[in-house]
Amino acid sequence: MISNSRTALVCFTGNSGLTDYSVSLARELLRLREVFFLTAESYDEGKYGLGIPVQKLFRRTRHYPLDVFRFAWVVFRTRPHFVVFQSWLKIAFLDALFVRFFRIFGIRCIITIHDLLPHYPRRWSAVEMTFFYRSFDGAVVHSKRQAESLRALGLNMPTLVVPHGVYDLFNTRGLTQPEARQELPELSADKFTALFFGFLDHRKGIAEFVDAAVRMRELGDFQFVIAGKAEQRPVVLEALERARGAGNVIVHDFTIPHEDVQRYFAACDVVVLPYLEGTTSGVLKLAMAFGKPIICTDIGDFPETLESWPGLMVDSRRLVDDLVAKLLMARDRGTELFEQGARHADDFRWDRIAQRYDEFVRSFEHEA
Repeated sequence: MISNSRTALVCFTGNSGLTDYSVSLARELLRLREVFFLTAESYDEGKYGLGIPVQKLFRRTRHYPLDVFRFAWVVFRTRPHFVVFQSWLKIAFLDALFVRFFRIFGIRCIITIHDLLPHYPRRWSAVEMTFFYRSFDGAVVHSKRQAESLRALGLNMPTLVVPHGVYDLFNTRGLTQPEARQELPELSADKFTALFFGFLDHRKGIAEFVDAAVRMRELGDFQFVIAGKAEQRPVVLEALERARGAGNVIVHDFTIPHEDVQRYFAACDVVVLPYLEGTTSGVLKLAMAFGKPIICTDIGDFPETLESWPGLMVDSRRLVDDLVAKLLMARDRGTELFEQGARHADDFRWDRIAQRYDEFVRSFEHEA
């Protein structure tokens, strides 16, 4: 039965991983309830397709002080029963004041927490974010560890723990590995391929990934791929220069177009996530969408993901040494890991996740 409760999904960005998540969720929620999407003017219907009611409200960050009032006006004009935020908009403290105002008028508000704190927290971030999260009726998190971290902040609101869905909206062509490697001619057709994908950020362990690749350059059956826009920090730029000189690393340090993402994931054998910090990862969900095993550190929701998804955990205390060892192990167990991934893919389907969201939202309807 489709609920007649109108639900607004809100995402400040129109072309990010949060947008990918929001669109994937909205597509399935539309089967269960009336949904519309409030997002940025940069949202591209050509990329995501039609079918989701969308209002484009947010412009660049400098327009936030005006756009947040535009957003509030649309919410009051359309009067949804629920507003589901995908993270804070821009200034968590100010966002919280609007959330509290909405709730005074009976609009229930739920927050999906992708990162508990900003990636580069300031001294006051924990206090600000606690105030922000306390403003909501309930929260959605992606792991039990994240739920425990929420409680550690003194927040005991109703909480749904549901896995992050796979980003299957990128897998539009169903490329086989040989086909994908033909479209990336720098890749050898028969070498074991490790992929580091996404924003090339020092906190994601790009330097450590390169160090492992350099150590393995004498092994003729390995190749490494780095794909994504680079953070302009010396540690990252120096790592990319080392990678270019290694001889076994292909470096594509630019923004990968949406339609080309599938080439990299279809072509690889394993996706490497040597993160030094983080809560969750859209790259992990891309790996899962393409049935690829992962090699990861003990960060955020990675350990819980490995309970039901094939992969290997790296000891972060000796990250480079253990990454080399786990890459060798992944090569030796490649077929086994790939078959496990194919079996577990259904656990992270968006229709199942949307059903859990819908049940969580309906629990507030019953309280009203």
